[in-house]
Amino acid sequence: MKKRILSILLTAGFTLGLLSGCAGAQSAQSPAAEPQAESQAEDASGSKDEAKDITVNVGDQANFFLVKVAEKKGFFEEEFGPDGITIHSEIFAKMGPAIIEAMAAGDVDLSIVGVFPVVNANNAGNKIMMLSSGNFTEDGFRLVVGPDSKVEKVEDLNSLKIGVPFGAAEHQITLQILENHGLDDTKVELVNLQQADALTALLGGEIDAALFNSGTLSAAEEAGAKTIATNKEVGLIVNPVIGRKDFVEANPEITSRFLKVLDKTAKWIDENEDETVKIAAEVNGADEEGIRVSLLSRGRAISIDDEHFKDPINSTLEFARAQGLIGDLKYEDVVDTSYFENAGIE
Repeated sequence: MKKRILSILLTAGFTLGLLSGCAGAQSAQSPAAEPQAESQAEDASGSKDEAKDITVNVGDQANFFLVKVAEKKGFFEEEFGPDGITIHSEIFAKMGPAIIEAMAAGDVDLSIVGVFPVVNANNAGNKIMMLSSGNFTEDGFRLVVGPDSKVEKVEDLNSLKIGVPFGAAEHQITLQILENHGLDDTKVELVNLQQADALTALLGGEIDAALFNSGTLSAAEEAGAKTIATNKEVGLIVNPVIGRKDFVEANPEITSRFLKVLDKTAKWIDENEDETVKIAAEVNGADEEGIRVSLLSRGRAISIDDEHFKDPINSTLEFARAQGLIGDLKYEDVVDTSYFENAGIE
């Protein structure tokens, strides 16, 4: 019964987010800027990837760096500008689930999100493919309790409230950590909160614990929050590069070139930490210290190797099946590495 309830909650969250996510995406773009790349490309001499004046819509997150840096450094313009292709990005405040929902509605073509939302989307019938790895973290997610909490270990959370955004990577990580310590969603109360709201609730005593990363984690620790577990005990967490199946199939060359630009950007970021921080702080209107914490909490790699891509995806699929959240969804159903293989990335 608990698994059925959780599945219903995830489906309901997906549907509600679809309405808000799509509205946000549509209000941010004029009709001319809507994702029409596949239809435009096919209209040009009946072939793919030959049309001019194509806009590719990319969903981004505030704590991610690849798309922001590629835009600000002109890497997208350098690669696509001569061909009349514009990469248009929007930052989604509600992060992965909202991006997935906008993508399912056709308002976003490419993005970088967590594996869990992509698996949920495909289970709901929305064809969204994972193309390569993007971001990854070994222990950047931490389950924390408030400064004055008497909780010392995960087992102490029995019957207490934990804030987590439903359907996001944080949701999966929290459930896995709880399972490792003999708890589940029937023994704790999960509260659907985005990280910023969860931080406010935690410090205000409205919830007892929350899973944070990046700038939110830094703010929590500065306020005295205490870590009781990290994602290190559940394995590497990745944010793959993803694409709408109908978009990538209609635009294979654009998709491969997009991955090539992200690979170039990832390597540039590794060699230019300070400038990366300044770029992201400017785009987000945020403090550079918090941005640096976010940057250092993740690595970046455009790859399809087992460690950064295949193994974490299979781990999520196995977990979701064990929890009764998905049916017989397989790795091959949610992954297409052909665009990476055609990108010439070494």
